[in-house]
Amino acid sequence: MRVGICGAGLGGVSAAIGLARLGCDVEVFEKAPALRATGSGLNLWPNAGRAIYGLGLRDEFDAIAVKLDRYLGFAPEGGPLFECDTSAWPEKYGAPSVGVSRLALITMLADAYGADRIRFGHEVVSVENFDDRAVCHFSNGARHEFDVLIGADGIYSTIREQLIGGVRFRPNNHHAYRWRAIVDLAETDVDPAAQTGYYAQGGWLAVIPIGNGKAYWFGSVSGGDTVEDFMSFFQSWTNTHIPRTLSITPPDAIIKSPLYDVEGTPYKWTHGRVTLMGDAAHPMMPDLAQGASQAFIDSLSLRDAFATTNDIDEALLHYETDRYPAANYVVNCSRKGSFRGKNGVKPIAVRYEEEIETVQT
Repeated sequence: MRVGICGAGLGGVSAAIGLARLGCDVEVFEKAPALRATGSGLNLWPNAGRAIYGLGLRDEFDAIAVKLDRYLGFAPEGGPLFECDTSAWPEKYGAPSVGVSRLALITMLADAYGADRIRFGHEVVSVENFDDRAVCHFSNGARHEFDVLIGADGIYSTIREQLIGGVRFRPNNHHAYRWRAIVDLAETDVDPAAQTGYYAQGGWLAVIPIGNGKAYWFGSVSGGDTVEDFMSFFQSWTNTHIPRTLSITPPDAIIKSPLYDVEGTPYKWTHGRVTLMGDAAHPMMPDLAQGASQAFIDSLSLRDAFATTNDIDEALLHYETDRYPAANYVVNCSRKGSFRGKNGVKPIAVRYEEEIETVQT
């Protein structure tokens, strides 16, 4: 079976690994000229770890991920707000919660698939569906034909737009932007085995270790449209590490990511021999930190669907039936906002146990 995957992000490459290890002839196409690692770092939860382990990548993943034993929350004045012990999660849930570098993670995945096999500089412009195949056209003039085509081309998916259309984005109700960067862990006064966050109603900032002596900070501020707005919000938080951490972060290292919610989600992922996965199928807000985790679960579900039957249409139906309701449940959970925000949600580690593990998504 020939499989084409458009998008060499975490979801696309992990799906390629799973299907290639079944014996499928898999080709991965990426519009960028090289691997990308937008976002700098990730908090991945046990559900992501279980999926990665299920794809046969346990040793590779454990070698680059930093186990998080605690989630710590503090007020701007420095007083404690909560502590969630997650040290027993590997035994309880089958994998730890971790911090990991996006670059290290996508590099690990590309190496496992074969980085030299990824076709860079291939931007998909259109797809065609036939009874027994799908055809993909690229901006460089290339045309490729497959038994199955997987759209893993991200939140602004060209394939989704062509197949479904009408997916509209709206500003997030909680924050307009997420700000993030990587700094030296030794330069931040945080627990090296924890996610450490400081929270107020109008904004927050958290830090996780991601390996190789690095830490990843990320946060949002209501009404903050510029990096100056973001940084000035925290200048009075002098009982925390945040003013100093922001001051030592090179300005050109700070990433500004707009936050958009989706008006509805795709009503159907599979159209003939074309299906969607990851952010193309279920774009979600980052406040529950489940976007990447759900993409890995998609990959394992695709692998399992094609492992159970040689009937391509049956496998695609099995995949969508398995993943569609669960992923869209998580999309709705992700819209609730952040801890101490206007919806009064619980700390993220508590929410993960209550909202994700309880329904095994």
